Amino acid sequence: MNSTVHILHAKNAFVALMLLLAIVLAFLAPWAAVNVDEQLHYPHAKKVVNWYFTFGADKSCLNTPQTNLKYYGQSVDNFTALVNRVIKIEDEFLTRHFTGAVFFWLLILFSGLLAQRISGSWLVAVFTLMALAFMPRLAGQAFGNLKDIPFATGYMAGLYLVIRFLKELPRPTWKTTVLLGLAIAFTVSVRAGGFILFAYFGLSIIIYFVLKPFYLKQIVSTKPVFVRLLGQGAVILLIGYFAGLLFWPYALQNVFVHPVESLGVMEHYKVSIRQVFEGKLLWSTQLPWYYLPKWILISTPVVILAGFVIFLWFFFRTIFSKIERIQQLLSEGLILFAFIFPFIYVIAIGSNLYSGVRQMLFILPPAAILSVIGISRLIKLIELKNRNISYALNGFFFLLLVLPLKHQATTFPIDYVYFNSLVGGNKNAWGDYEYDYYFHAIKDAAEDLLELANGKEIAVAMNCNLSNYFENHSNFKYEYTRFLERSSKDWDYGIFGLNYLHPFLLNKKNWAPSGILKTYYHHGNPVAVLVKRTDKTDFRGISEIKNGNLQEGIQLLEIAIEQEPKNVWLFVNLAKAKLATGDFSGFKEYLKRGKEIHPYFEPFFLIEATYFYRVEKYEESLAVLNNLFEINPRYLPAEQLLEDVKKKLN
Repeated sequence: MNSTVHILHAKNAFVALMLLLAIVLAFLAPWAAVNVDEQLHYPHAKKVVNWYFTFGADKSCLNTPQTNLKYYGQSVDNFTALVNRVIKIEDEFLTRHFTGAVFFWLLILFSGLLAQRISGSWLVAVFTLMALAFMPRLAGQAFGNLKDIPFATGYMAGLYLVIRFLKELPRPTWKTTVLLGLAIAFTVSVRAGGFILFAYFGLSIIIYFVLKPFYLKQIVSTKPVFVRLLGQGAVILLIGYFAGLLFWPYALQNVFVHPVESLGVMEHYKVSIRQVFEGKLLWSTQLPWYYLPKWILISTPVVILAGFVIFLWFFFRTIFSKIERIQQLLSEGLILFAFIFPFIYVIAIGSNLYSGVRQMLFILPPAAILSVIGISRLIKLIELKNRNISYALNGFFFLLLVLPLKHQATTFPIDYVYFNSLVGGNKNAWGDYEYDYYFHAIKDAAEDLLELANGKEIAVAMNCNLSNYFENHSNFKYEYTRFLERSSKDWDYGIFGLNYLHPFLLNKKNWAPSGILKTYYHHGNPVAVLVKRTDKTDFRGISEIKNGNLQEGIQLLEIAIEQEPKNVWLFVNLAKAKLATGDFSGFKEYLKRGKEIHPYFEPFFLIEATYFYRVEKYEESLAVLNNLFEINPRYLPAEQLLEDVKKKLN
């Protein structure tokens, strides 16, 4: 009787938590920040929708040489574009954020149901919900990440239905069969990597029959059951494959070749992005093999890591147990494999990973489920020996579980930026690891500027593509600029995220421009600034130099440097101008002063190598270029000079 009461209470708690989570997500969605990927994928989603509306006449969605977006199914992005177009919703990103909230809610639901089905405990399911809801790197991307969160949702739904199918053998229901096919189809429709669920399903069936050969013999010898299973397998394959391509124009051009081609592109993504990692600024194609393990280790709540290790100890301790444990071990083994295989696979093939664990978010829910199961087993084991100690252990793990909630509550909507105590928390991680790569901090700065403008005509410069904050305000003119090159643009106010900057600048505090109205902090770390430009001498000076008026430009920039002594771009332009006028001593002075501010800034090396080339010191020019390409192997502006120098040196 007590056991039944406990089950009912735990199940009720599960339902109550899911309802509470739905309310919280619905409340937070309107306050979520737009991220830079949304400004990339959503316009493409509009083109995809237009491809259908024009019956294929508008082929712009198939021509994506720079972004490679045609290789994404991105069905959820496409769905939001369709809804906005049909219903004519004005706030298009609000639709996206509510949609993201729905899929995050479904992700937690399927993960909780999967935890219950594996463990047989609704209490484990309840703590699984909490583990995922209080996982900042996952929950913090609930609203704007309509690729990785929906993919994780389909991934968990697929795993849940695979295990449900296995438990229903030898006569799985048609309902489970169709739902499994649809889960795979949805996952494929988001990213081609969803095809992995076919492999999981097939491998699970094979292992099941290897471990239970008498079931295989029974099925094969019973013709109706055998035929039914073959038919169900065919249905899963057909639905999972072809239904997943229905909202994916590029895949529909060749349903057998293009999906496989897209999978290859996703495994070795061609776009390389510079990242701060371990205090170095590297291209993502340069990152070491341990990039993903390191990020999981430092950005996952410690309780999840500890629980996962505890689970592994119990799992391998019982792996050779009695035959009645086979079904349980098979289910747990599948979830363990669903975490470990993608983790090892992307490392083994050298996948181009970046932005922390973002591309691998789908392996975090399986890890959380197993972690909660491991902690649950440890507490039960302790309870058999000392009930009081088990109570204390319960309280300890519960405290660790909810600890990230404080971070989430105080940092929203930048709550996805989370580092655990193994790396010293967020305070110590800033400057050593890529921080707010989605530019969520821009939201507060944009809202402050809108209030400050009060209807005035304003040109605003930003080092990201988040012009959406000003699109409905005709008095704003948006201008994109790289942060360090901001003086080359004509703007009145600047909103700059402190992302993708060299750690030397960040740690030496040499990044700060003059005219800062407000600095936005995250755990004491600056993440964005709102800047007022009180003088445009820097812009006028650079413009004069571009127009060939070198002496006038030099005079203006020398005045500008007095106002902005840490603006390395001014030193770059002054050094260029001095070199062009033949003032080598002035060139060397500004080169030296600029390098003291930012010794790793590529333009300084290019200018210096150009100087050596002009004075026919080709060996010195080559040495400088070699240093430059060691800092940045992909610095294209220097390639022509390198070729010219090598010709001179034969």
